[in-house]
Amino acid sequence: MASSVKVDRDGLATKALESLLSHCDTDPKLKQDKNVHMILYMGKKMGAKKDNVPRIIPLQSCKLDKPKDLRVLLISKDPSTNYRQALTDHEATSDLFKEIISVKNLKRRFRGAKMNQLYKEFDLIVADFRVHHLLPDVLGSRFYHGNKKLPFVIRMSKALPMKGQKMADECDPPYVRAQLRSICKNTSYVPNNDNCLSVRIGQVQKTSVGEMVENIQDVISFLSDKTKRPQGGVIKGGIVSIFVKTSNSPSLPIYEKPQEVAEQIHEETLRL
Repeated sequence: MASSVKVDRDGLATKALESLLSHCDTDPKLKQDKNVHMILYMGKKMGAKKDNVPRIIPLQSCKLDKPKDLRVLLISKDPSTNYRQALTDHEATSDLFKEIISVKNLKRRFRGAKMNQLYKEFDLIVADFRVHHLLPDVLGSRFYHGNKKLPFVIRMSKALPMKGQKMADECDPPYVRAQLRSICKNTSYVPNNDNCLSVRIGQVQKTSVGEMVENIQDVISFLSDKTKRPQGGVIKGGIVSIFVKTSNSPSLPIYEKPQEVAEQIHEETLRL
């Protein structure tokens, strides 16, 4: 069942977002801030082991990005030749990736200071699910600290590995394109062991206040709906409060659980 929380019932979310965007226009400290996030506090900790895998949260009406507007890096398993040829030759994916590189070549070409170059050169990184788990050691804290630029997981084809058999090196360009479009147009979150989640809801000077409010509601609905598990339905103990902010701005409140409801939940928790 999805949450009954309506964040803009009293217009507070709209006012907070309008104020935030206004400050981004006038405050020199916020001039470089690009993304707007919602900070969601739950009544209980998620208790999830952090695996550095972003989960997609579908947005109903507002597309955050398009693949053609982003510089996308695809990290494949070795060797990358077959994947590169299949993706660059097919019309569905010929212009999607700025670069396709294998893990081995990634290690060889980008070390030390060059890792900062890689970080700045690409807006989005996606990786074959078979090599994604190797990337924390390869890319390092520059990408993973604070979930700054975590690689998304994609599959190169719909084929599933058979038990005891090596998976064939298939590549399905339309399927790869569909996954990349989903990653770009929707938002995401990374499970953790805390009671707080940060989720991107829009971009300064690109996403309207109304669209951000709709995105906030979509995030709440998906993360509260137990039928969406395991991707969604992860909120525990209800939603206590929600704030909005950019990277360098103060957090502005847009929702707080009514006190009588919070006290009732607290009493029920004590009885358990």
